[in-house]
Amino acid sequence: MLWALFHKSGGKPNRMRPRFMRKCAAPLSLRNLFSTLLVWGLLLFVVPFHAQSRENFTPEELRAAYLTSVTQYVTWPNESARNTLVIGVLGTSEVYEELARAPLSEVRDMRLEVRSLSRASQLTGIDLVYVAPNASNQLNAVFNTARIRPLLVITEHNQVREDMMINLIAPSPSRLAFQVNPDRINESGLRASNDLLVLRGSELESAVQLRRTQIALAETQRERNALSAELENLRQQNNQLLNRIDILEQTVRERDSVLRAQQGTLEDKQQVMESQQSALQELLAELDEQRQLLLERETQLQEIQRTLSQSERALLEQQQQLRQKEFQLRQKQVESDELAERIATNRTVLAAQQQQLRDQRAALVEQQELLESRERTIDRQRVYLWTIGVVFLFVLVFLLTTVILFFRSRRQADQLRQTLEELHEAQDKLVESEKMAALGNLVAGVAHEVNTPLGVAITATSMVHDRLHVLDENLEQGKLSRESLKGFIERASESLSLTQKNLTRVGALITNFKQIAVDQMVAEQREIDLKVYLEEVMSTLSIELRRAGIEYDIAIPDEIKMTTIPGAMAQIITNLVTNAIRHAFTEPGGHLKLQAESIAGHQVRLTFTDNGAGMEADILNRIFDPFFTTKRNAGGTGLGMPIVYNLVRQKLKGDISVTSTPGKGTTFTLLLPKQL
Repeated sequence: MLWALFHKSGGKPNRMRPRFMRKCAAPLSLRNLFSTLLVWGLLLFVVPFHAQSRENFTPEELRAAYLTSVTQYVTWPNESARNTLVIGVLGTSEVYEELARAPLSEVRDMRLEVRSLSRASQLTGIDLVYVAPNASNQLNAVFNTARIRPLLVITEHNQVREDMMINLIAPSPSRLAFQVNPDRINESGLRASNDLLVLRGSELESAVQLRRTQIALAETQRERNALSAELENLRQQNNQLLNRIDILEQTVRERDSVLRAQQGTLEDKQQVMESQQSALQELLAELDEQRQLLLERETQLQEIQRTLSQSERALLEQQQQLRQKEFQLRQKQVESDELAERIATNRTVLAAQQQQLRDQRAALVEQQELLESRERTIDRQRVYLWTIGVVFLFVLVFLLTTVILFFRSRRQADQLRQTLEELHEAQDKLVESEKMAALGNLVAGVAHEVNTPLGVAITATSMVHDRLHVLDENLEQGKLSRESLKGFIERASESLSLTQKNLTRVGALITNFKQIAVDQMVAEQREIDLKVYLEEVMSTLSIELRRAGIEYDIAIPDEIKMTTIPGAMAQIITNLVTNAIRHAFTEPGGHLKLQAESIAGHQVRLTFTDNGAGMEADILNRIFDPFFTTKRNAGGTGLGMPIVYNLVRQKLKGDISVTSTPGKGTTFTLLLPKQL
């Protein structure tokens, strides 16, 4: 985990640094430097903000600047085929609004987009997500998404977790620290450059100032557009006023021509002329008002043009400042690259020196050990010369004893090997007999289950045959009536429908029996629907359960698909049901329950539960031991549970565990892979 800290200190050493950071920053000799690196095992970077900055940055500006700056030092897969990077903000609206205030600069010819998220399920299409402190309850879902696709996760939480990539810490509103885990970033499919670890406060300061300049430019552009729209509106109004003035002048000219035409009849039309003169005066007054309004609008237009010119000059000045900021930012990035190169060079030189020091120490230690070894060898040879005779005698006696014991142990080993082979053969025969017994129980259950619907079908068919004979006699004697024919048709339809239902049931039972029997005899893999297959297995065992007065329930979600060995699965369920019937229930009224659910790691958890007598601790510890049974006098072999254990662990590549409470029942839990 690599740490970096941004703070306003004017480039001076920070008194708030941790003790171990001040220790690493002190001058060290070569030996002290080597021991310090061994103790801490990490690189610490302290990057100050400039205290001379006249701006007080808000926390939202710092976070927005960091989110946009990080994209320059992290590479996403297939960037050559992309044109957009999407930043998601989860749990805070202030940072999203700060990012959305102005258009974001392009990164490696890719434009940046920002989206506001309310829950972790909206991460589709997001490349970088910032998780605010008030959204800590959604961290697990975010990290799960980052494990399956390239997603850079930037968090801000006090409790640091192993799966975090970049974690922000705010000691104060004007300070921002961050923790970087490059290994976790690379595991998610991203590539983080070394420059990410030396990201300096001056770069964030420049980024914040750049965003402020962009926001000001955007506001100025909006004001310019508004002024242009207002200027265009005033021009349209002026054109309308000019058209109105032309219409009024045309009206005045027309009225003047009418007056001149009516001068010959002045005495007769004196009253008409007075009314025309009053209308003319009104038109002249309206004309003066329109001219005055036009002058005012022209004055406003001139003021707007002056304002627009000032805005354009201010915009040019801001653009010039922006270009200067971008040039300064590029210079700082070049300085950062040079600093990273110097750090890498220093690391290489330090590693070479450390290797030389280790080689020299190893050579000295080897020489010292060689001298000590020679001295010890001389001393030992003196003792060996006096004791070698006695030791030789003891060796001869020991060799003779060893040879005698070896021949004896060899004969015993041969006897034990022969006994073990006989035991394996007996165990295989018992396993086969257990399989045939389970298949015999299956055949007996299916035969009993088939007899009932076949008996109903035969009874219904014989009744139709008798009715048909009576109908034939009535037809020959001429006693056939409409009512008797109609009654025969109705009863025959009911009998045939009952026969069809029972024969359909018989066909389904036989199909299930064939499938289960074939699965138990053939150890091949195929895909099964877990719920449907277990229902088929339990239907073949239903007759035995009904005889014992036991009910069962299957609570398995639909569409759980598994590629497994169905025969092994069927034998496991058969042995568990048989074990429950023999050992768990002494009286009718028991209940079995099968449950299953999909879990992480492409696995299925299958649970077999009964509410029977349960088991004591000593029996529970030996339940999977071969030949251990509590019903030996009742014909038990003690191989049912060992067969289940071996099938689960060896055939299905899973795991099995059992829990039991006396008087409350037993639960078997199987963890099986969805695909072998």
